[in-house]
Amino acid sequence: MESSSAPLKLASVPRHRAFPFVFVLMVCVGATWGFSLPSFPSMAAAAVDSSRPLKVLVFGGNGFLGGATVASLLEAGHEVVTVNRGNWYWDSAFLVKPHVQQVTCDRLYPLEKCQAMVDMVSNVTAFDAVIDFSAYHPEAVTGALQVLKDKLKLYIYISTDSVYDVCDKTHTHPSTETDSERPQSLKRQEELESHESYGHRKLLIEEELARQRVGGGVPYITLRLPDVIGPRDNTFRWWIYQSWMRLSDHLDKALAIPTYLVNTPMSVVYVPDVADVILKLLHPKPEAMDQAFNIACKETPTLLQLLTDMKATLNISDLPVLTDDSETAVHLFPSVKSGPVDISKAVDILGFTPTSLHQAVAETVEFYEKAMRNPYFHVPRKEIIRNLQTHFTSRPFKVLLGLKKHYGLDFQTPKDEL
Repeated sequence: MESSSAPLKLASVPRHRAFPFVFVLMVCVGATWGFSLPSFPSMAAAAVDSSRPLKVLVFGGNGFLGGATVASLLEAGHEVVTVNRGNWYWDSAFLVKPHVQQVTCDRLYPLEKCQAMVDMVSNVTAFDAVIDFSAYHPEAVTGALQVLKDKLKLYIYISTDSVYDVCDKTHTHPSTETDSERPQSLKRQEELESHESYGHRKLLIEEELARQRVGGGVPYITLRLPDVIGPRDNTFRWWIYQSWMRLSDHLDKALAIPTYLVNTPMSVVYVPDVADVILKLLHPKPEAMDQAFNIACKETPTLLQLLTDMKATLNISDLPVLTDDSETAVHLFPSVKSGPVDISKAVDILGFTPTSLHQAVAETVEFYEKAMRNPYFHVPRKEIIRNLQTHFTSRPFKVLLGLKKHYGLDFQTPKDEL
């Protein structure tokens, strides 16, 4: 990523979570609004027709992946109940919250002790599907299954390609779904788990879903996602890179990537594609049941290629991407060591047709360029500015000068924004 100083580690951080946003040594932190709110990308055209609206329970639904998915569910006419801690990120308080039934619970605690959840379930005949964005330990899923009991028809679990980092691949090709077998050696398992607790816990959840199914439990489908890109990213990784490029003439740190990543391919997935797949899975094919699927863009760029595409979209031609051999080199992508993923199973069984990486980059860049000026996005913008001022320059006020030059934002003093 950069000729930077502070290394960024995301492998052990839940990449698809909402705030707070974590850099290692760095706390990371649509459309122009005017008088109207921006909308999520429309995916209703890709929805499968159904004879009736479905009742869907979403764990999460207020952040990056969940917000986009709930928006597509609502657009398709489905009835949605969201279960989260009640924090509404970006513009989800306007685009999602008024249109769903909200249940406020913290899944760090037993779900059966959340009275609001218990009361809601007691008044529901059944859910056609549960979509789980927010389970990060097995107890969260076992608790959900216990509370929902016989009122659940399908469990869609959002997992991660980090599961492959706790398994020993026997090849150097992109990871397939069958590569998620843990080593037979307990010592080797513990060694891998010590370096990748996030992937370990997500795989534990997958294993629990399979175990309960063997015992006659709920059918499930698991989606394994690589690093997610797109609008409203709560990790801010993309926006950090984009701001680094746009404000490079006002920053001390040169844009660079670690040397060892120059030729390393990776997978990313575009957030509207995830929402689209989930929408289709509400009417799953029989062969999709009780299966895991890798979901990603077809292209597997290197970090250098991704940043080059980002620069081209920003129309920046005079900014080199350097290489950095130091141990303190920063990189925000990729967050796994196991390499890209193979999506052929999702293509063959689910009919998955990913957005081209070129289009995903273009739309994502456009969103964050507009987001920097959007008055409703002042909270995430503050985090971006703080990170730039703290980690990319020794002269914080120059960041404000750069914002004025490139975005027309006039902060008379740091207090105006920070």
